[in-house]
Amino acid sequence: QQSNLKRYFPFEYQHIVAPMVGASELAFRLLCRKYGATLAYTPMMSSTQFVHEASALDKSDPNQTIANSNICEFQTIPQDRPLVAHFSANNPQHFAQAAKLVEPVCDAIDLNLGCPQRTAYLGHFGSYLLGDEDR
Repeated sequence: QQSNLKRYFPFEYQHIVAPMVGASELAFRLLCRKYGATLAYTPMMSSTQFVHEASALDKSDPNQTIANSNICEFQTIPQDRPLVAHFSANNPQHFAQAAKLVEPVCDAIDLNLGCPQRTAYLGHFGSYLLGDEDR
């Protein structure tokens, strides 16, 4: 069955490290990969905050990149692939901008549509994008 799945995704993803609050940072992802994880997610990042922080990067410094600038605690290295960038969003333009920024260093983009946490309610993202009748 795995060979059938390869036609949809150009990377291995049999053992996936799901996004976890407070545990999906680079060091943890690399440790999981050492023990067999084949795909990992970043922590959930606010697309609006990501775009805002990225706009403050010093573009004249060639050593400062999206991958190492710690925007919304996002960090990655070449050994951290394949990688899914996990965003929360309630503004389509900010989500698209954030996705475009991480595109060179990630293999997929994930929009959180199911988070029921209080922070999702306050930020109006995740399952709170649904109407009351659909939650």
